[in-house]
Amino acid sequence: MFALVLVAPLTVTGQEPGTIPWTPKDGGDLVRNTITVHPKYAALALSPTQNQVSIPRGWTASVFFAGSALDKGRFMSWGPDSVLFVANMNRGNILALPDVNRDGIADTSIVAAQGFSTGHDVRFWRDTMFVSQESGVVKLWRTDPTKYVYDQRQIIIDKASQVNQIGGNHRTRTLVIDTIRMKLYVSVGSRGNADRESNRALIEEYEMDGSGRRVFTQGTRNAVGMTLHPRTGKLWANNNGSDNQGNNVPPEWVDIVRDGGFYGYPFAYHFRRWYSFAGDYSDLLPITQADTSMLQKMTAPAALVDAHCAPMALVFTENNARAEHQYGAFMAMRGSWNRNPPSGAKIVFLAFDNDQDTIANSVRDFCT
Repeated sequence: MFALVLVAPLTVTGQEPGTIPWTPKDGGDLVRNTITVHPKYAALALSPTQNQVSIPRGWTASVFFAGSALDKGRFMSWGPDSVLFVANMNRGNILALPDVNRDGIADTSIVAAQGFSTGHDVRFWRDTMFVSQESGVVKLWRTDPTKYVYDQRQIIIDKASQVNQIGGNHRTRTLVIDTIRMKLYVSVGSRGNADRESNRALIEEYEMDGSGRRVFTQGTRNAVGMTLHPRTGKLWANNNGSDNQGNNVPPEWVDIVRDGGFYGYPFAYHFRRWYSFAGDYSDLLPITQADTSMLQKMTAPAALVDAHCAPMALVFTENNARAEHQYGAFMAMRGSWNRNPPSGAKIVFLAFDNDQDTIANSVRDFCT
């Protein structure tokens, strides 16, 4: 049962982790808070170790929805009727969670669309739903606008028809809709940990109808979190970096996604820093002049956070945010599996001075 809680060959060497300019950490003014569970979700039976979170003073936490219908929920999006929709990966569907009376508790769960293999992201433009999965992007619409069911569909991006787009370790596909430029952006993760591979570890740009595929950015190993800044219109992303380089390498980054940019994968990280090419990484050798040229395209990222913390959803605050969150973005972290001590498994806030600022002042704990 899952619940939604509202929060020319060259000789190269690696560089020491201590030289990484980490974004300063801020523990935040957090207090322990008991999660409010409505009687209808009493079956959750949260234990004392499960029913509390640390959040900022003045905030509360409550269960919005819980139930067996939700099985590995991934990304969420508000629909045109202010209804929350969730990509329900293990069930292969999209759930609608209406809250008609606005009491902060979902009235029910409705299967809004189904038949997806690895549905990871759901987005809306007007009354059209877009769902991204490993096999591509599907556009859906509804015959009855008073219902929550999107019963008509069209495949607009077919990944099976593209070279080296199916299979491997990273099978989620994050989607962003730019309604100003009328473009779609799709992130495609690498097949493996750190390999030379074509047509992977990139972000693509498409026309709204799925035509005109263009590689927008390369070297993004697995950009799971991707979003548009609501005021500047710039595309931002985070990245899940490579494994087996130690506790602190590579740091996970957050940055603007630049057209024609290169972000390091598979042989570099941060700002033009080579990996240590020991062990399995020796397969990347020899480093060529072409690799060095790509390295020169790297820019210092906006933020560097704990290695292996697995950043997920990324969203900038809107104009109605509280003063302390006026400029910045919230980011969820799934947490590490290969780091000691572990990192992540929390929500953080990346604080900036203003909308044009491109270097985060701090990474502040928000929900732990």
